[in-house]
Amino acid sequence: MSRKVLVVTDSMIWTAEMEYAVEVARAEQALGWDVTLAAPSGSAALDATGRGLSTVRLPGPTPSRSPSDFLADARFLSALASERGFDVVHSSRSAPHACCAFSLGRRAPLVHLRGGTQKPHEGVANRFLYRNMTAAVIVSSQRIATWLTAGLSLPSERVHRLLAPVDVSRFDRASGAPDLRVALGVAPDAPLIVNVARLWPVKGQHVLVKAMARVVETRRNAVLVLVGEPWSGEPAGVLGLAEELGIGPSVVAAGRRDDIPSVLAEAAVCVSSSTGSEENSRAVSEYMAARRPVVATSVGVVPELIEDGVTGLLARPGDAEGLASALLEMLESPGRAARMASAAGRFARSTLSQESFVEGVSRVLETTGGRN
Repeated sequence: MSRKVLVVTDSMIWTAEMEYAVEVARAEQALGWDVTLAAPSGSAALDATGRGLSTVRLPGPTPSRSPSDFLADARFLSALASERGFDVVHSSRSAPHACCAFSLGRRAPLVHLRGGTQKPHEGVANRFLYRNMTAAVIVSSQRIATWLTAGLSLPSERVHRLLAPVDVSRFDRASGAPDLRVALGVAPDAPLIVNVARLWPVKGQHVLVKAMARVVETRRNAVLVLVGEPWSGEPAGVLGLAEELGIGPSVVAAGRRDDIPSVLAEAAVCVSSSTGSEENSRAVSEYMAARRPVVATSVGVVPELIEDGVTGLLARPGDAEGLASALLEMLESPGRAARMASAAGRFARSTLSQESFVEGVSRVLETTGGRN
């Protein structure tokens, strides 16, 4: 008989943490399980219905801030569990974690999902929640795993790291995007350095532009292409900095693009310049799946994805000089860059594929004691 799984989140916007929870749900669906996703009305998670997931709307919109919403959600989840008899329950984010534990008790194993960047509180209540009410935790990086085992004294055998997956097949099918060069006024032979990330401070684009100022001293025709949705004051801020540094024509903003595999196929080097976050780092994973030379700052999960000098080059976060040196090494040593790109592609296909993630989720849930 197919397992019945419930996934609960209170997130309203699409974040890396929500994406990780949905990926777990999709993996369980691929295993043939009956998956229901519960979220407040208006949550971006409810768009998961387009992915074939069943969804229900939680009555409380803000359980993390409103005790009455928390209790409303608890009553709703308790009734839902009684009606459907779930074999496994997942929570994503702190309020759903506590709400599921409070409302469901031990009627089904509670497997918490940690794909975000916030460090868990180390108070007595949270220790009890994790150690006594949670069967297992699936995390997206070793840093999160360490927070749980060292900070909350959670037994290591109950913490399972599964790197966030990427659809590598999209990149196998990709060709270039010559229209990108035409639209941005970039020469056909200009080496493109591509950064895919929302334009906001933690993604480090201002540091990257400073690094680019040094890159163009050696490679004058190189162009930095910033692909992503702008944050407040952007892209005017980064483009203004480029003008101040005298490299205005060497930095262009492409905005949000839906054809990322084709854009990456145009790149001589792909770069992630984040100064924090990156517990999932979809961008770096996609760079690797695209078999492009990768330069990235060593934050979050990135050092678990990139083996420095083997599958890419790492730089310290906030270090413009280090970024510039790594970018120039990739541009000036194309043979070595190609070898690292090939190794990155192999790693993506062996470790980051959706098939590998499905296998990992199956292994984890076989250890939780969920009813079959």
